[in-house]
Amino acid sequence: MGLFKRKVIDERVQNTQNKIYREIYYIVSVICFISLIAKTVIYGRGVEHVATELVILAACGIYYSFRGMYSGVLSEEVEIHDANSKYRFSTKTIFLGILCGVVIALAMGLNSAINYADNNTQALEYFFMVFFISLIIYVPFLAVVLYTSHQSAIKKSKQINDKMLEDDEDKW
Repeated sequence: MGLFKRKVIDERVQNTQNKIYREIYYIVSVICFISLIAKTVIYGRGVEHVATELVILAACGIYYSFRGMYSGVLSEEVEIHDANSKYRFSTKTIFLGILCGVVIALAMGLNSAINYADNNTQALEYFFMVFFISLIIYVPFLAVVLYTSHQSAIKKSKQINDKMLEDDEDKW
């Protein structure tokens, strides 16, 4: 009796809805990021003032990653990206890890120079010392963690995608 209960879905309408949802996601992310910056400027560096924005931004990214991975879409998305882009997604992931490590090292170096130095020469010494030590620690760590987590997510997505294809073949 499932013959009369089938829904007819217009792909054009569904694609338009998906574009609207994507735009809403970007708008919410930008608003959260602007709110995060404004609260940091107004209230200072405390995390307690921007915790809600951080949770929203992190939860959206984590949800998208897990949803893409467990629906089998992530591996397909990466293949399409690699076919159309000059740089592979894994290369961009490693670069992102390096960039985040450099930003963290700069922030820690500046924090040490501003808060703990008594004069300008000591500030330079503190900055370079903390910057280079942080660079040695954070860059490899973040690059490896981001790369391995991304590769494992792609592998899991491929496994789920292959399982879905096998299930579809068994039905025919």
